[in-house]
Amino acid sequence: MKKLMTCILLLLLSTAAFKSSGNPELLSAPQAQTDSLKTDARDPVCGMKVKKGTTLTHNHNKVVYGFCSAGCKKTFVSNPDKYLKK
Repeated sequence: MKKLMTCILLLLLSTAAFKSSGNPELLSAPQAQTDSLKTDARDPVCGMKVKKGTTLTHNHNKVVYGFCSAGCKKTFVSNPDKYLKK
């Protein structure tokens, strides 16, 4: 029991130290783009309608594309040219 409490305490202390390290980018998931979509559009992967204002976007060749889901965004980011040729 004492070892478990020690492990928990060390975990809490290391988490606190990490959070105070001054680099908040390390704490959140990486995001390629945080722009919001300016107009309604179609998801380039599946073709679903994406409403303006969504922040599930990716900037490719200075164009912001919106996505219906994180899966479609991931698919697009892995090979954008495949979906832009449609």
